[in-house]
Amino acid sequence: MNLSVKDVAKLLNVSDKTIYRMIKDETIPCFRVGGQWRFDRREIASWIEDTRQFSYDTATGKPSVADEESISVTEFLIRGGIYYAVPGDTKEAAILNCLDLIKTAIPQVDRERFFESIMEREKLCSTSVGNGIAFPHLRLFREFTAPLSSISLCFLEKSIPFAALDNEDVDTLFFIFPKSERRFLRIQAKLMRLLKDEEVLSAVRNVSPAEVIIEVFSRKEAEIFVEEER
Repeated sequence: MNLSVKDVAKLLNVSDKTIYRMIKDETIPCFRVGGQWRFDRREIASWIEDTRQFSYDTATGKPSVADEESISVTEFLIRGGIYYAVPGDTKEAAILNCLDLIKTAIPQVDRERFFESIMEREKLCSTSVGNGIAFPHLRLFREFTAPLSSISLCFLEKSIPFAALDNEDVDTLFFIFPKSERRFLRIQAKLMRLLKDEEVLSAVRNVSPAEVIIEVFSRKEAEIFVEEER
């Protein structure tokens, strides 16, 4: 079920103006239908759990100059890497195997510590966002520091139960590793918006080659966000 700006404003107990500011700052997952902003109820439920780990200013204000970083999902994906046929019969096994692969591209990833934090976040609310896709991430990012943000995309060998709100099994995992806590919500919102695009979603769901996925993300990221800023 999709929600309107007024619905989300009421849910968060803030003004419509605050919601529009969050949309502009790319800190809330949303998409457009017929020129109107809409919000997926499942995504908002997961997003609310994430924002509880951050300050109000992080969710609604702009980052400090020292913490600013261009939000390029495509660039982050190139840094974090794309991995195929990751084995695992359970959520836990699949995530552990993904972290083993990701560590080769992001040395700062501490497999055991990250796994524990990711599973703590999953206990609050599944990070599945529908279409067999999930965004496993740390419950808190303050202990993770890296010079640049990155996103790792892992295609699982088979679909696994993920306690998703839509009861759909998951076979595609996007791991978000932000430069800092402030960056996470903006990266998450922008990635969710891109996955609303049919061509982007098709490239992911068809488990396309890495070069194809990067090309589609790059082209559609430029098209979508330039168009929505007009």
